Amino acid sequence: MANSEIKNYISRQMTEQAKILGLSAYNQDGKEYPKRYFYNCLEKHMLNFLDSNGEPRWIIIPGLRGVGKTTVLAQIFFKYRQSFGQRILYVSMDEAVKKMGSNLFEIIDAYEELLGVTFSELKEDVILLVDEVHFDSEWQFALKSLYDRSRRVFIISTGSSAIALNATTDVVRRSAIEKMYPMKFTEYIMLSASINKIGGDVQFSPKIGKDISTAIFESANAKEALHNLRKISDQVMHYWQGVDIRAIDRYLKFYSIPSVLSLGDDSAIYANLNAVIDRIIEKDISIVKPFSREILSKIPALLFILAGSEAMSLEKMAGNLKDIEIKTLSIVLKVLEDSELLLRVYPFSSSTPKKVRKPSKYLFLSSSLRAALLHLIDSRSIDITHRGKLLEDVVGMYMYRHFSKKIGWTISYDYEKNGTDFIVDGANRIVIETGWNKRTHQQASKTLKKVKGKYGIVISNSVTLGEQGNVLFVPFEYFFLL
Repeated sequence: MANSEIKNYISRQMTEQAKILGLSAYNQDGKEYPKRYFYNCLEKHMLNFLDSNGEPRWIIIPGLRGVGKTTVLAQIFFKYRQSFGQRILYVSMDEAVKKMGSNLFEIIDAYEELLGVTFSELKEDVILLVDEVHFDSEWQFALKSLYDRSRRVFIISTGSSAIALNATTDVVRRSAIEKMYPMKFTEYIMLSASINKIGGDVQFSPKIGKDISTAIFESANAKEALHNLRKISDQVMHYWQGVDIRAIDRYLKFYSIPSVLSLGDDSAIYANLNAVIDRIIEKDISIVKPFSREILSKIPALLFILAGSEAMSLEKMAGNLKDIEIKTLSIVLKVLEDSELLLRVYPFSSSTPKKVRKPSKYLFLSSSLRAALLHLIDSRSIDITHRGKLLEDVVGMYMYRHFSKKIGWTISYDYEKNGTDFIVDGANRIVIETGWNKRTHQQASKTLKKVKGKYGIVISNSVTLGEQGNVLFVPFEYFFLL
């Protein structure tokens, strides 16, 4: 028998969930927020379940705070609430744990009683939407138990990026993990056009992005890559007829995180983004790893150091922070990496000991979060000094999205002076250099020769599509459509 207080809480939730989720699904004028590409992936799983009770029937969505996990749950809720009625439930474990002192086991039991039928005896499908599951340390066991009790329940659970790393073998075997990333540029254009009525309704075919990706990463050499890109040049140019290329600059600085899309004032955007960082430190990181208050208080300073610097040794970082052991610093960086606030890029080496000795560089998975931190220090430096780092963040995020599920692929960097920003290693070994106003291939050619790569790539705003010395020049007009 469920606790009466928890039962009352779930009963209220069933009554008020439309009002709660409406804040995430609709703007102030009552218009529905446009859907990210991720929604289509989620609904595909949903329809497969509803049409044939097919697998997977448990979707786990890890992702950085602010990327839109609650919004996509809200959009699923409003799509199906009319046909499901009380057979769809949304609950946030942040609220349930902190306000009610409850857990998922209790919530599931209370919901079962309110439905008036045990989950094992369900004759109709039920949808359970569980937000921020990481606030309940037993979430995996509770949802696994529910999954095993009934084939009529479809579960979507979201949480910090670290939940995917901590999932047990039993959970991985039963679920599909669909990671939610910061926005691509084409998503930003699509959503901002809808929200802010800028530039009209800009449509983008994902096939163009796939063709660009195949050409850039899967060609035999730079000449073949160039040939493949030229075949779709008309489609690429057609897209840019409706888009101001200067929007790339605002995307890098502000809008890789969708939660700020409705904000137009730069200072308000950065205040919101810095609040996102604060919540990651205060809420998400403390759940993943219970650091002392003293260590947690050093994380903002560490992020400021990383936002304004190149690759740096642990010893130097620890020296700048003062009163922190290198071992502890290493753990903090790993947690920031697991939370996907940071993206770690290892130095390239065929020798494991050398790879460990050389410093890794840390990118921000969202360039906008780096820009928000820099804004607090010196807003002018974003354009003058750090614009190249924001571009490097975005290129790293795009490649991480592309290669993270590909077995055997790695992303590193050339740690030697004037080495390239990235070395992609897998079926092809490709060296990649990024930069504003970069026009030459020498840097890429140097690393290409050193690592015996297949071909090189230069991504810049100041190049035209071309090839020289087995190095492909990729202008922004092509790269940002990946």
